[in-house]
Amino acid sequence: MLHFFVALVVLTPLPLGCVYPWSWGLLAVGIGCVLGIWCFRLLAGKAPLAVPLTAVWPTLLPFFLVVAWIVLQMVSATPDSWHHPAWSWPASAFNAAPSSRITVDPATTSAALTRLITYGAIFWLALQYGRDRRAAQMMIKALVFAAVAFSLYGLVVELSEIRMVLWFPKATAIDDLSSTFVNRNTFATYAGLALVCVSGLILARVEGRMANTDDLADSVDRGIDAIIARSSTLIAGWLLIASALLLTHSLGGIFSTVLALASLVALYIYARGARREVIIGLATGAIVLLGAAVVVGSTGWEERFNQALWNQPDDRGKLALLSLQGIEERPLLGTGYGTFETYFEYRRPADMEPRYTKAHNTYLESAVELGLPAAVMLVAVFVSIAVRTWRGARRRRRDAVYPCIGFSATVLVCVHSLLDFSLQIPAVTAAYCLIAGIACAQADPSEPTVHRRSRTRASDQPPDRL
Repeated sequence: MLHFFVALVVLTPLPLGCVYPWSWGLLAVGIGCVLGIWCFRLLAGKAPLAVPLTAVWPTLLPFFLVVAWIVLQMVSATPDSWHHPAWSWPASAFNAAPSSRITVDPATTSAALTRLITYGAIFWLALQYGRDRRAAQMMIKALVFAAVAFSLYGLVVELSEIRMVLWFPKATAIDDLSSTFVNRNTFATYAGLALVCVSGLILARVEGRMANTDDLADSVDRGIDAIIARSSTLIAGWLLIASALLLTHSLGGIFSTVLALASLVALYIYARGARREVIIGLATGAIVLLGAAVVVGSTGWEERFNQALWNQPDDRGKLALLSLQGIEERPLLGTGYGTFETYFEYRRPADMEPRYTKAHNTYLESAVELGLPAAVMLVAVFVSIAVRTWRGARRRRRDAVYPCIGFSATVLVCVHSLLDFSLQIPAVTAAYCLIAGIACAQADPSEPTVHRRSRTRASDQPPDRL
């Protein structure tokens, strides 16, 4: 079932980022089947509980509290004073059901809850399967290979000027790469997550080779050999994904990715005590390469920067103000999970385009829908993942790269959520939950292997070659 589970997750970008009900519905059914089979095998004693509940309770507790609150938003048994005022308006205003509730749209909230539970199931399965280091390596590599394939497709489409997303004509951002995603910013987040993964694998490979000698010159030679001779496939994949990311022209996505890569290098140096001179040199070279590609090989950057700095429309500001108004109106109860579009349709000013269905800030949107207490609980899930992976990077003697990847991926999605709504796209969130589950599983130190007689340090062993 492991391979079926991984295939479900890594193929989610194929049907337009899995944004339509039929596509994320199939994902939910598939993940539910895998989870059911895993539970049956666990009860039958054929599968172990690799990571117990007690090890990840800081992540699971706020998650289930949020789920419980969303269920409460949908039921009619709550006090009438809690229910949204929209239920007293004409029923046609919000497609209202016969009985009032906290949420203005129970059907939309139910669908959003289904997606949230699916993400939680992906995290849990990756947590259990990812405790085995070989399974963890396989899942990360599968995600990288899938991202390379989607990036290559995006590059072919963009450079050939086909202006299509699969068999659909592009409706927005015609000159920007979006691969199989409708929105270029969401593909930028997905590509950034993959770039963090492949960068971590390269970093571990290079550092593992350099750690076997104390001579700086010999260490540099070993690092170069690790890059050229032993990591050529990874380097090629890195370049393809980075090129696709740049051609999205997504300023927020690229900024979040660069910040995540910087955190990856910094945490790996801090946790592993790697040679700072060489690792910083590699990171600097990667940043210079990205900068050169932006200046020389890409078009549209001047227009994008000018638009961002001087001609940026004020719709984002209006969306933020509307979100703050919604929070002020119902700071504790919210309008119902997933109902921002419904709320926005009612509150949208006459001079604002109706195309906006998201707040372009996941934190504000979550506070509008869930209320502040539940929104804080949802943020606490990501904070707990960041804390666990940070501690795991410090505690692990081998495979510390996986907690480092998980921490950096969390930095990426949390920063980009300030600027856009990538985490509300199933393909992006599924990829992140897979990475986070693996990283949290690998955050605990491995069992000591007393039967080995080799004097080689376990921490010097890089992940297996591709």
